[in-house]
Amino acid sequence: MNNKTIFPYRLFVEGVNDLHVVSSLCENHKLTENFNIEACGSDKNVIRQFKIAITNPAVYQRIGIMVDADNDVKGRWMQLVDILMKSGKYDCENLELPLDGLVLYPLNSCDAIIGIWIMPNNNLEGMLEDFVLQLVSSENVLMQKAESTLSELEAKEIQQYKRVHRSKAKVHTFLAWQDEPGRPMGQAITARVLNPDAEQARVFIDWLNKLYN
Repeated sequence: MNNKTIFPYRLFVEGVNDLHVVSSLCENHKLTENFNIEACGSDKNVIRQFKIAITNPAVYQRIGIMVDADNDVKGRWMQLVDILMKSGKYDCENLELPLDGLVLYPLNSCDAIIGIWIMPNNNLEGMLEDFVLQLVSSENVLMQKAESTLSELEAKEIQQYKRVHRSKAKVHTFLAWQDEPGRPMGQAITARVLNPDAEQARVFIDWLNKLYN
């Protein structure tokens, strides 16, 4: 997504990998380039920026946040709902997070429309890499080999990655075995090593379309 032009719509994401994955998906699906993506550097920073953006007088007309569930998707959701409730600008009674992402309209039309996507799929624990894993067919031989390799390392207890980062290890092992080994995830989407037309990618793009278009 072109970030040189400043638009009144903003998407806050955790890091540059998130930014490049979103940008590559948008480019592939020819999504209208009418919002800026801001990489905030961490989950804490992205939530802080989201809170500032919706509690201050409206600077952006539409505000999206994409943040990892990590090991507690319900806790992450409640953290964001608490921010929305305290702003007093949104009806949060019985508010639930749809599997296809939230688009929430304000009580006052002068305030921003809000979008929330919790990686990987608004339902499961995980992170960006768990989303990216869904862009590869379960029948892909190299991905199956990456899984068996990680399982073998874990059985021998010689892996060095933390359990919470297993999906990172799996994605980057898979990418290391491609032509031009070790492409970043965004470039791998552009090269179609990761499938931008996978079902989960289309659900995500539909959410962006609902929020910004």
